[in-house]
Amino acid sequence: MSVKQNRIEYANPQSPVYQQVISGLEISQTAKTYKRLRKPKNLPFTKPPLFTSKNYEMTATCAPIVSATQAYLKHPDWSEYSNGSLYFQKSFGKGRYIEFYILHKQEHQPQYISDSAEHQILEQYGVMAARLHAVFATYAAQQTEPWKQPFVLRGSELTKTLKVYKSKKLTKSQKLKAIADLALVVGTLGAVIHWYEGELNLCIKERCLLWMVSVQEYSQPNLFEEEDELCEVIIRVQPGLWTYNFLNSQGEQSKTALYQYGFMPKQIFDLHPRQHKLATSLALYIIQNSRAHKNGIYTVHSLLSKVLPSSQIEQAVNDYRYGWRLKENLEEALLVLKDKVGIKIEFDDESYPLWLRPLWAMPDELSSLSAKERNQALVGTKRLPDNYIQHILLPAKLILKVPVQIQRHLSKFETRKNRTAKKTSQRQTKNHDARTTVSTPEVVKTHSQAEATPQIVELTQTSELTGAILKQIRTAKCMSQREIAGAIGMSQSWVRDIENEGKDQPIPQKYVVKLKEVLGSVI
Repeated sequence: MSVKQNRIEYANPQSPVYQQVISGLEISQTAKTYKRLRKPKNLPFTKPPLFTSKNYEMTATCAPIVSATQAYLKHPDWSEYSNGSLYFQKSFGKGRYIEFYILHKQEHQPQYISDSAEHQILEQYGVMAARLHAVFATYAAQQTEPWKQPFVLRGSELTKTLKVYKSKKLTKSQKLKAIADLALVVGTLGAVIHWYEGELNLCIKERCLLWMVSVQEYSQPNLFEEEDELCEVIIRVQPGLWTYNFLNSQGEQSKTALYQYGFMPKQIFDLHPRQHKLATSLALYIIQNSRAHKNGIYTVHSLLSKVLPSSQIEQAVNDYRYGWRLKENLEEALLVLKDKVGIKIEFDDESYPLWLRPLWAMPDELSSLSAKERNQALVGTKRLPDNYIQHILLPAKLILKVPVQIQRHLSKFETRKNRTAKKTSQRQTKNHDARTTVSTPEVVKTHSQAEATPQIVELTQTSELTGAILKQIRTAKCMSQREIAGAIGMSQSWVRDIENEGKDQPIPQKYVVKLKEVLGSVI
């Protein structure tokens, strides 16, 4: 047989030489195929997506929620412990503060989280983590007892809520993986809460995770040794125990906890977090802070300092070119808030001059002019004043009002809550009266009524504040030594010594100034 015939013989599959018989295998071998699944079956029950039937959802707006949003947005402002770990502290006055930290060295966490530095995690996931944090806060507000009731979310629904699906560069599997990674990052944020609530006689010292997150990824094995494609992601979220003290409707009625809420508009999540980063950050802060900041009056500096690192504001003051860019970014963000989120914006006539306002807030006859002509008409010169960013723009005031629908929802909810609190108070009063018996015909005030009665304190006219006078004012205002101490940054023993051992001695002037701020105009 020639070489050519031999090659043909062995290349022919029908040739007896090419065929090989293996004993024991009588069943014909067929290629096994796997059907790709579009939707996995038998998934756990999950919460319905947000904004399906309405454009506004109730959300938690308590101090841990608002300050955590700032922690995500202001990642360059995190401070460093001596051991190299980072922390972010938000003070609320009167000895109250919340300190955040990143817990990313746990065994159950993926390697990409454990291997990353804390500043890398914050920088990469900042604004996106703040948005998912707001989603978690919205679902937690729907729970009756969120410290007991976890909620389960579907990753494919979250991609729609957060508008991750708009990106055409990512496959479905990549979008699900991005949501899973983001949820795990949000689950690394821990908090140390140090809180006094005088009216509730409440002192909270707590260390916990804000959200305890676990993720289940559903995928199919790939026969071609390629990366498995995710079919679905299930995210289980257990709100931290801070919700017992800050998101407890029953506890608020019994005066043992706080329950602070607001309403989140769908339009915030319609904003592109990269293209409209400043507008997204401002919208989250304004909405979450709307209940505590009802008048809506901000200075430009106070507004920007809540969502921007302090270094950026300092650079805007020191470099006029950077300051001009910051001014343009602010004007663009305000326009987005007005047109796309529905926030009403008003400029203060005294502090916010017309020449400093955005073009869209000027009359048509001025906005149509060139910059030099407009400056000439408004300022009298062709150039703007020196250092106007620091001296005029940052102190300028503007009024930001949440959309009318949110104001109506808040008003209705507040009215309903007040009625419930009134009924609870009346019920408690009746129960107290039924248990109380008076043996004399004189009218006797209950303890609660006596505390509610304002006391008028007549003080001697003196220019010095002594420990005895401080004790008299504190008692009249129904404030404890601990509350006074926390408000001025001192210890309770310091207040006790001032009132007892130094009752006849004048208090140093530097402490008198702080005490005046706490006690008001009584001093």
